Amino acid sequence: MEEDWRATDEATAVVNLKDLRKAMAAVRQQHHLLVHIQGSELGRVRELKSLELLIGRGADAELWLSDDGVSRKHARLLREGEHYYLEDLGSANGTYVQGEKLKGRKLLEDGAQIQIGPSAVFRYSITDDDQKALLEQLYSASVTDALTGARNREYMDSLLATELSYARRHGNTMSFVIFDLDHFKNINDTHGHPAGDAVLVQVAEAVRGQLRKEDVLCRYGGEEFGVVLRSIDLPGAHATGERIRAVIEELLVKHEDLTLRVTASVGCANRGEKDDITPADIVSIADARLYRAKRTGRNRVISSDERT
Repeated sequence: MEEDWRATDEATAVVNLKDLRKAMAAVRQQHHLLVHIQGSELGRVRELKSLELLIGRGADAELWLSDDGVSRKHARLLREGEHYYLEDLGSANGTYVQGEKLKGRKLLEDGAQIQIGPSAVFRYSITDDDQKALLEQLYSASVTDALTGARNREYMDSLLATELSYARRHGNTMSFVIFDLDHFKNINDTHGHPAGDAVLVQVAEAVRGQLRKEDVLCRYGGEEFGVVLRSIDLPGAHATGERIRAVIEELLVKHEDLTLRVTASVGCANRGEKDDITPADIVSIADARLYRAKRTGRNRVISSDERT
């Protein structure tokens, strides 16, 4: 009788373990993702959570795409139970799944390739927690400067286009601040590139402490950084620039047995300064003011074209 109980207990344990694994897998397989597989946001991961998601170029689109070939109300995703369906909304340039133009609505299968208009391409994926985290880490690494932890130049260019379009659609404002470390070449020439790297790392860390959560610090190149400011007007951008300038001036950079100091020149620009302003325009305006700050003495902030 004792052996029968043991056999019964072992069988029960095996069944329960299998059931547990299935239950755990079911819990983990709950992330529905759209992963950008083409374009400036290559690798970006968007998690689908709502029952309905409008895709398009209009102001009311939950998944907003800036491509002119995308209709204002282009397509929508619909969730029914554990499944998502994709439906074209009479778009001018069509919606495609696995290369076939969509008519009506279609059930999306894991791994399906979706094309919205001429150039917005996504992969639909159903993943667990670990896979979702890995995809997000890979994307973050691809848009992050390895030395300073700031976003890289490519990300900045894409973000400026997105934020300018967002501001236009919502009648909002946005600004851009660019700053450059003064006489940085002297640090590299005198103390070596590792010392220069230490300055860049500690400056980036100090500047992040002066920014809001929604502000984005980017490494523009070399010792030059940009900050994208959503919903901030030009006086607000100037105030942000001044905080950045002040915290850099006060920073004592420790490297080996050295204590280094550095200052920064800052230029600011706002989207309202030019009709139909482009990302290149707003960078150019801020950059011109940055170099005027350098020419007029360095370690200062300039946010207008008025001569003082």
